Amino acid sequence: MPSSYVPAFFMFLTLFFLSIKAQPSPCNNETFSFALNGRNITHCKKLGALGAELGWNFDNTTRNGSKTVDILFGARLGSLQGWVAWGVNPFRPQMVGTRAFIALKYQNNSVHLDFYNVTEDTKHGCRFQPSPIDVKYENTHVEYSRETHFLTMFMTVTLSSDKYNAENLNHVWQVGSHLEDKEPKMHSTSLQNFDSCEAINLTTGVGKEHRLRNVRKVHGALNIIGWGTLLPVGIIFPRYFRKFPFPYERWFRGHLTCQLLAFVFGTIGWALGISLGGASKNYTFKTHRIIGITIYSLATLQILALWLRPKQNDDYRKYWHIYHHFVGYALFSLIIVNIFQGIYILRPAVIWKQVYVGILCFLGLIILILELCTWSKFIYEQCSKRKPKEMLTSS
Repeated sequence: MPSSYVPAFFMFLTLFFLSIKAQPSPCNNETFSFALNGRNITHCKKLGALGAELGWNFDNTTRNGSKTVDILFGARLGSLQGWVAWGVNPFRPQMVGTRAFIALKYQNNSVHLDFYNVTEDTKHGCRFQPSPIDVKYENTHVEYSRETHFLTMFMTVTLSSDKYNAENLNHVWQVGSHLEDKEPKMHSTSLQNFDSCEAINLTTGVGKEHRLRNVRKVHGALNIIGWGTLLPVGIIFPRYFRKFPFPYERWFRGHLTCQLLAFVFGTIGWALGISLGGASKNYTFKTHRIIGITIYSLATLQILALWLRPKQNDDYRKYWHIYHHFVGYALFSLIIVNIFQGIYILRPAVIWKQVYVGILCFLGLIILILELCTWSKFIYEQCSKRKPKEMLTSS
């Protein structure tokens, strides 16, 4: 691939990662875990957080200034009791201000549906009690599947057109595992629990994700491409193409190009990560952050080698080589750990992990082939040197 095409290729790869998002899918029991039970649901979608699923029928006809939508919402519980919530917010896609429908499941397998206004007081730990909501509803139903552990709620909701825009409806969902009587207790504080909101177009099913979620995707994609792909490719050049087994005159150019591109992509990704850390008031990921800062520090040291490395005839050049190689391999190891930790934190579509595992497997295969060639050539040359010595000894 010509060097001028390399940035374009990796920009395409970045856009590929960013294009992976939840889209409406055919509603069937093979694709979705919630209980359809013969209901004629026309739109179904796997939501972007907490493994939740949403189905709906939308009547776009306005009657008395309102529109009607049938809602089917479900999520998997992680314990014997718990709750799932879905609601709409007339102001913003956020928890405070949401008119919520909350399905409760108790340890005796009984289920119950109630309605709540989520206020600012809820964030401060005040009791969360059922209350009237300004959304009309009917045909409510809740059921729990012991096979899938999915708690599903169904209701017909009437949305006032002056408060709710069907083409940009702010909806919020949540899952929790603690109950006291009819009071849902605080949910987990993982990133997924704070990402469970979006604005959705009920006609097309396309959702507009939270701005920070898109920034996180850019952060992840740039780090996978820069640190996780280009940097190890840059390591391959001096290892196998400098002198042995495949001498290549332009090995340093290839090494430098890959490392500089990796540093550029990685720097942008790292800066976005620092910015995300500052914008995240509700959660922090200390280990991921510390490893990320360590990676950037070591990568900066490696880049400074362009100007600070000893000359070829310096006595301590060989010691510098040992240091440079050790830092490079340590850096690559930290990168792999941190990328997988980032995937675990972000919990994006499974294809993210599959793509990066595929990249690692491909690079591993290339390295294995090159390593086999290296040892084969080394053994062959050693045998070739030994034969003349044996002939002289025998003569």
